[in-house]
Amino acid sequence: MSGVRSKLPAGVIDASFASLATFVSGLVAVNVLDAADLGIYAVFFSAFIFGQLIAYQLIYVPAEIVSVSRSGLLRLAVLDDSFRLGALPSIAGASLVLLAALTTAPLASTSLTVALTVTAFAATLLSPSQDHVRRTLHIANKSWQAAAMSLTQFLVTLIATGIMLLLDVPVGWIPFGALTAANFLSLTLGLILVARDRHHTKSDARLSFSELVAQGRWLLLQASIPAAAAFVTANVITYLAGPEAMGYAEAARIVAQPIVVLAAGLIYPLRPRAMEAALDRDLAASNRVERIYIAIVVIGGLAYIPVAGGTWFWNPMQHLVPAAYEVSGLVTVTILANIIVASIFLLVNEMMAAGKGKTLALLSAIGGVLRIIVALSAGLIGAFARPLSEGAGELTVAAGLSRTRREIYGVAAAGDSEA
Repeated sequence: MSGVRSKLPAGVIDASFASLATFVSGLVAVNVLDAADLGIYAVFFSAFIFGQLIAYQLIYVPAEIVSVSRSGLLRLAVLDDSFRLGALPSIAGASLVLLAALTTAPLASTSLTVALTVTAFAATLLSPSQDHVRRTLHIANKSWQAAAMSLTQFLVTLIATGIMLLLDVPVGWIPFGALTAANFLSLTLGLILVARDRHHTKSDARLSFSELVAQGRWLLLQASIPAAAAFVTANVITYLAGPEAMGYAEAARIVAQPIVVLAAGLIYPLRPRAMEAALDRDLAASNRVERIYIAIVVIGGLAYIPVAGGTWFWNPMQHLVPAAYEVSGLVTVTILANIIVASIFLLVNEMMAAGKGKTLALLSAIGGVLRIIVALSAGLIGAFARPLSEGAGELTVAAGLSRTRREIYGVAAAGDSEA
């Protein structure tokens, strides 16, 4: 475990700066858009998250699982095939942004709809490839190169946002526009670093589309269901409680984002070990990484509530994201929901490697239905519908995954895979 612990700082730095880039763009949206327009932005953001999954889960995650099974610089060689095979799925995923344009058109101005559609499409197109390079660098024990990519992403987002504000660019173009520039330059840097580190190393084994999709289709299904449920939920809340309520919920999500940042930082260095434990059916190794992960996420999340949960004088977030505190208690509930959501990130990756794609898809479907049902209460509970729906849906998934994990490590590896 000493090797894992040595990579934790780079993983946390990587996830922190990558999320700070998104935070900066969201911070601009929160402070320059009124509550109603912020609610429209939130719907586009949910489409942005949804659209990234198509290429990532269908092609990139299966390629990363293959990468884990290789050694040395051959782990980076999967990028040759994954980028080629992921091009069309990336375009398909970005096209989902058009759904947000259609559903919000009756509530938004034409200028805002056009700006968010164009920039969100571009950001959604580039984001999964950028993430894939960073995660592959972690798998290849090049975690500090991945951290350099995310640092570049953050700095470019900051600079691009500042330039667009100085040039008085219409605010609808800024949040996703800055992310687009940041993803493009960060991805470019990552590919340069990969080319340098590989030293022209190539693998004799070529990956095929059918090979990756055979596993990726279940990964895509299990990841798309909660993302689709989040998109539906955002629209339900926007129409039942009003775009202002969705705007307040989006502001609270931004404040609660450090929990997800912490979890993502832990995922990068811990995920390869968890996936190896699943492939080897090594219960002791799985227990070690899961205990480290869950303990840090839960303790970190609970410790964050006294910092940002209310409008006390020491809380800087009430000044940075004032809209989040328009509804009393909303931030605290959102933080608690994020603890639940983040606590299963590593276990989901472990179950992917164990070949439990069908089970993940089924659990995600059950959780997604519950999520939408809870969101239907938005007319009564307003902005609280968003975190409560997320927490309820992920609790269902967590219970099912715990049972599946016990089954996996309680039987022999032979014949246990569903993929």
